[in-house]
Amino acid sequence: MRITNQSMLNNYLNNLNRNLVKMSKYQDQMSSGKEIRRPSDDPYAVTRSMSLHTSINQNGQYLRNIEDSLGWVDMTDSALGSMGDIMNRLRELVVRGANGSLSDADRNAILDEVIQLIGQISQIGNTNYDGRYIFGGQDTTKPPFEVLNNNELVYNGAAGPEHEVLTREISQNVTIDINVPGTWIMYGKASDPLAVDLATTLNNIVVSLENGDTQALGGELLGQLDKHIDNLLALRSEMGAKYNRLEAAKLKNEEETFNMTKLLSKTEDVDLAEKIMQYSMMESVYYASLSMGAKILQPTLLDFLK
Repeated sequence: MRITNQSMLNNYLNNLNRNLVKMSKYQDQMSSGKEIRRPSDDPYAVTRSMSLHTSINQNGQYLRNIEDSLGWVDMTDSALGSMGDIMNRLRELVVRGANGSLSDADRNAILDEVIQLIGQISQIGNTNYDGRYIFGGQDTTKPPFEVLNNNELVYNGAAGPEHEVLTREISQNVTIDINVPGTWIMYGKASDPLAVDLATTLNNIVVSLENGDTQALGGELLGQLDKHIDNLLALRSEMGAKYNRLEAAKLKNEEETFNMTKLLSKTEDVDLAEKIMQYSMMESVYYASLSMGAKILQPTLLDFLK
């Protein structure tokens, strides 16, 4: 087979051009710090990179949901604790009010404090987190509690199973309920309802103090109050469990994101030391090719340069 000088020149130039393309690619990778510059570089790596970016972004949203939920649950627990303190103070006042030897002035002083405490329960019931009322169920835009002129505590928030609970997605296909709707404070949970709602108990305490009904105060009303205190403790316990679950979810989320980011770095990022070595080797090949080509194709090159 006859090989002409022109064929040798063409092969030489093609090989030289391939070396230049590789050197250019290595330069781009070193300057950008990324292994992949375009989909054609490595279709499989590009697909994996896109999938990892999507998963990392999703995890970022889950983390924001978790952190928001932690703040919400912590605020709820604090509010329930404050409400529990008020209820315990109410219990002390009811026990004192049940004393038949109290003067009207003493009983009226107790009544005044009870009315003030009912107002404080309403205020705590209207606690908001980041501009959202935490006890209003799914209706977080308006205060859920108020006290009427007759000192009656009223709940105006969302009610009903389909409107009470706020959920957050904290991982793929994993959700958690983060709130305590005001209905649970007033009436207990549907699975464990209170025999007498909180508003009725508080109203009856006020009426009994006004009428000097020590028997009601020291009997059924004290028992009802204890049930409401126990209910608040149970709700706080649930919040504590939710907080722990959210903390565990946050730790898992951060570990997953770290591992995915590490894998993404292996997929996308350049090993600079290795790339410098590859570039140096290709550069040596390139210059050696120039030198060898000048010797082998010297007549053709000289003719070409004339």
